[in-house]
Amino acid sequence: MEKLGVVLATYNEARNLPRLIESLEGLFPTSGPDVGVACASPLRLQIFVVDDNSPDGTSSIAQRLASQYGNISLITRPGKLGLGSALRDGMSAALAEECTYILTMDADLSHDPQDVPRLLAAVEAGDVDLVQASRYVEGGGAVKVGWQRRFLSYVANLLCRWLLGSPREATTNFRIYNRRSAELMVRESRGRDFEFQPECILIAMRHGLRIVEVPIIFTGRAGGKSKLGLMQNIRWALFFVRALITLYLGRLRVAK
Repeated sequence: MEKLGVVLATYNEARNLPRLIESLEGLFPTSGPDVGVACASPLRLQIFVVDDNSPDGTSSIAQRLASQYGNISLITRPGKLGLGSALRDGMSAALAEECTYILTMDADLSHDPQDVPRLLAAVEAGDVDLVQASRYVEGGGAVKVGWQRRFLSYVANLLCRWLLGSPREATTNFRIYNRRSAELMVRESRGRDFEFQPECILIAMRHGLRIVEVPIIFTGRAGGKSKLGLMQNIRWALFFVRALITLYLGRLRVAK
């Protein structure tokens, strides 16, 4: 049976992880007459929790959930090494486990697990390499999010679209990769933090992969504090400048 690997990068998500895991497991029953019915897919679920040594005991909770469900792998790292590197490590593990598709999403319940079947249906339809959950296509949006964060997100995606030619959404990691695209991201991405998200979109574009956007409603995190701080914003800004310069120099070479 083909597998869907779900990569969850965690840091202090002890409050949210059990609810998220329960919701995901409910979409993919593993026994009985309802196997695959909840998600209308025959895929088998494998979850990869990548925890950066959370002081709130997230790893211990992940271990308990792994014993309960039997399809959860815990990757514990020595410290807070960044969202991008955590997702890359999780994707590498999912590829090693022969997962057919790899889903990445936030562990704070800002991404609704009930949207997973629609994203999965889009990538299973064929001729799609990357399915991006999007707040900025028709039917998408955000609720319970402060205006400052909403404004920054809107501007960041607008700049990516206008200056780099990306899809309407490029800054959320709620997306599904097929094996081809996941292998490219693991091999070519270098982003450590939140810049990993637009970087993967640009890698996909550079290789001519097909990207499809599916509308979602983004919700503010259920509990805990946001991980997006000053250093993450600085790294994102530096990435954007480098990407813009690279694109501009590439166009100059083509013109010559």
